[in-house]
Amino acid sequence: MESREELTSVLRNKGFRLTPQREKILDIFYTLPEGEHLSAEDLQNILRRENSDISLATSYRTLKLLASLGVLRELAFAEDHKHYELVRFESGVQHQHIICVECGSTEEFTCVEVFQTAVEIAQSHEFELIDAQLKLFGRCKRCQDKTSNLPV
Repeated sequence: MESREELTSVLRNKGFRLTPQREKILDIFYTLPEGEHLSAEDLQNILRRENSDISLATSYRTLKLLASLGVLRELAFAEDHKHYELVRFESGVQHQHIICVECGSTEEFTCVEVFQTAVEIAQSHEFELIDAQLKLFGRCKRCQDKTSNLPV
Protein backbone atom coordinates (compact mmCIF):
# COMPACT_ATOMS: atom_id res chain seq x y z
CA MET A 1 0.00 0.00 0.00
CA GLU A 2 1.63 3.21 -1.15
CA SER A 3 -0.32 5.99 0.59
CA ARG A 4 -2.87 6.77 3.25
CA GLU A 5 -5.35 7.83 0.52
CA GLU A 6 -5.05 4.45 -1.21
CA LEU A 7 -5.53 2.67 2.10
CA THR A 8 -8.61 4.70 2.98
CA SER A 9 -10.01 3.97 -0.48
CA VAL A 10 -9.36 0.22 -0.12
CA LEU A 11 -11.06 0.15 3.29
CA ARG A 12 -14.08 2.14 2.11
CA ASN A 13 -14.47 0.05 -1.07
CA LYS A 14 -14.61 -3.07 1.11
CA GLY A 15 -17.13 -1.47 3.49
CA PHE A 16 -14.75 -0.55 6.34
CA ARG A 17 -13.79 2.75 7.96
CA LEU A 18 -10.34 3.94 8.94
CA THR A 19 -11.09 4.17 12.67
CA PRO A 20 -8.71 5.98 15.04
CA GLN A 21 -7.55 2.57 16.37
CA ARG A 22 -6.82 1.25 12.86
CA GLU A 23 -5.09 4.49 11.97
CA LYS A 24 -2.88 4.31 15.09
CA ILE A 25 -1.89 0.69 14.34
CA LEU A 26 -1.14 1.57 10.73
CA ASP A 27 0.95 4.56 11.81
CA ILE A 28 3.15 2.17 13.78
CA PHE A 29 3.63 -0.09 10.74
CA TYR A 30 4.30 2.89 8.44
CA THR A 31 7.12 4.05 10.74
CA LEU A 32 8.80 0.65 11.06
CA PRO A 33 12.01 0.15 9.11
CA GLU A 34 11.43 -1.98 6.02
CA GLY A 35 11.91 -5.64 6.88
CA GLU A 36 10.82 -5.34 10.49
CA HIS A 37 8.01 -7.67 11.55
CA LEU A 38 5.75 -7.32 14.58
CA SER A 39 3.70 -9.89 16.45
CA ALA A 40 0.44 -8.79 18.06
CA GLU A 41 2.28 -8.79 21.39
CA ASP A 42 5.10 -6.61 19.97
CA LEU A 43 2.47 -4.20 18.67
CA GLN A 44 0.74 -4.17 22.05
CA ASN A 45 4.03 -3.33 23.79
CA ILE A 46 4.55 -0.36 21.45
CA LEU A 47 0.97 0.80 22.02
CA ARG A 48 1.47 0.59 25.80
CA ARG A 49 4.70 2.61 25.60
CA GLU A 50 2.74 5.24 23.67
CA ASN A 51 0.02 5.23 26.38
CA SER A 52 -2.60 3.93 23.96
CA ASP A 53 -5.73 2.27 25.31
CA ILE A 54 -6.14 -0.05 22.31
CA SER A 55 -6.79 -3.54 23.67
CA LEU A 56 -4.99 -6.69 22.57
CA ALA A 57 -8.29 -8.01 21.17
CA THR A 58 -8.68 -4.88 19.01
CA SER A 59 -5.09 -5.24 17.86
CA TYR A 60 -5.68 -8.86 16.83
CA ARG A 61 -8.89 -7.99 14.96
CA THR A 62 -7.23 -5.06 13.21
CA LEU A 63 -4.18 -7.11 12.21
CA LYS A 64 -6.41 -9.85 10.77
CA LEU A 65 -8.57 -7.35 8.90
CA LEU A 66 -5.62 -5.47 7.42
CA ALA A 67 -3.99 -8.75 6.39
CA SER A 68 -7.20 -9.92 4.69
CA LEU A 69 -7.30 -6.64 2.74
CA GLY A 70 -3.70 -7.00 1.60
CA VAL A 71 -2.46 -4.02 3.60
CA LEU A 72 -0.41 -6.14 6.01
CA ARG A 73 1.27 -9.47 5.38
CA GLU A 74 0.64 -12.21 7.93
CA LEU A 75 3.77 -14.29 8.38
CA ALA A 76 4.34 -17.58 10.20
CA PHE A 77 8.01 -18.14 11.01
CA ALA A 78 7.94 -21.59 12.65
CA GLU A 79 6.95 -20.00 15.96
CA ASP A 80 3.77 -20.21 18.00
CA HIS A 81 2.54 -16.82 16.82
CA LYS A 82 2.21 -14.78 13.65
CA HIS A 83 4.15 -11.70 12.62
CA TYR A 84 2.92 -8.84 10.47
CA GLU A 85 4.56 -6.36 8.15
CA LEU A 86 3.35 -3.59 5.89
CA VAL A 87 2.91 -4.65 2.27
CA ARG A 88 5.24 -2.55 0.16
CA PHE A 89 5.19 -2.68 -3.63
CA GLU A 90 7.75 0.02 -4.38
CA SER A 91 9.79 -2.43 -6.47
CA GLY A 92 6.71 -4.17 -7.87
CA VAL A 93 7.87 -7.40 -6.22
CA GLN A 94 7.21 -8.69 -2.72
CA HIS A 95 10.13 -10.00 -0.74
CA GLN A 96 10.25 -13.55 0.58
CA HIS A 97 11.80 -15.08 3.71
CA ILE A 98 14.39 -17.70 4.57
CA ILE A 99 14.20 -18.87 8.18
CA CYS A 100 16.71 -20.75 10.33
CA VAL A 101 14.96 -23.61 12.12
CA GLU A 102 17.56 -23.59 14.92
CA CYS A 103 17.98 -19.96 15.97
CA GLY A 104 14.91 -18.46 14.28
CA SER A 105 16.82 -15.79 12.36
CA THR A 106 14.98 -14.58 9.30
CA GLU A 107 16.44 -13.06 6.16
CA GLU A 108 14.55 -11.44 3.33
CA PHE A 109 15.20 -11.93 -0.38
CA THR A 110 13.43 -10.98 -3.57
CA CYS A 111 12.79 -13.22 -6.52
CA VAL A 112 10.96 -11.69 -9.44
CA GLU A 113 10.05 -15.13 -10.79
CA VAL A 114 8.22 -16.13 -7.59
CA PHE A 115 6.01 -13.08 -7.70
CA GLN A 116 5.38 -13.29 -11.44
CA THR A 117 4.46 -16.98 -11.15
CA ALA A 118 2.05 -16.19 -8.31
CA VAL A 119 0.38 -13.48 -10.40
CA GLU A 120 0.04 -15.83 -13.37
CA ILE A 121 -1.40 -18.64 -11.25
CA ALA A 122 -3.90 -16.30 -9.59
CA GLN A 123 -4.98 -14.91 -12.95
CA SER A 124 -5.39 -18.36 -14.49
CA HIS A 125 -7.72 -19.30 -11.61
CA GLU A 126 -9.50 -15.94 -11.72
CA PHE A 127 -8.31 -14.97 -8.25
CA GLU A 128 -7.49 -11.50 -6.98
CA LEU A 129 -3.96 -11.91 -5.62
CA ILE A 130 -3.60 -10.44 -2.13
CA ASP A 131 -0.29 -11.98 -1.13
CA ALA A 132 2.30 -14.46 -2.34
CA GLN A 133 4.71 -16.00 0.12
CA LEU A 134 7.59 -18.37 -0.33
CA LYS A 135 9.22 -19.40 2.92
CA LEU A 136 12.42 -21.39 2.89
CA PHE A 137 13.48 -23.22 6.04
CA GLY A 138 17.01 -24.36 6.76
CA ARG A 139 20.03 -23.75 8.97
CA CYS A 140 21.88 -20.45 8.79
CA LYS A 141 25.65 -20.28 8.42
CA ARG A 142 26.13 -19.45 12.12
CA CYS A 143 24.15 -22.55 13.23
CA GLN A 144 25.93 -24.74 10.67
CA ASP A 145 29.29 -23.51 11.99
CA LYS A 146 28.27 -24.26 15.60
CA THR A 147 27.34 -27.82 14.67
CA SER A 148 30.47 -28.44 12.62
CA ASN A 149 32.68 -27.23 15.50
CA LEU A 150 31.31 -29.78 17.97
CA PRO A 151 33.78 -32.50 19.01
CA VAL A 152 33.03 -35.93 17.56
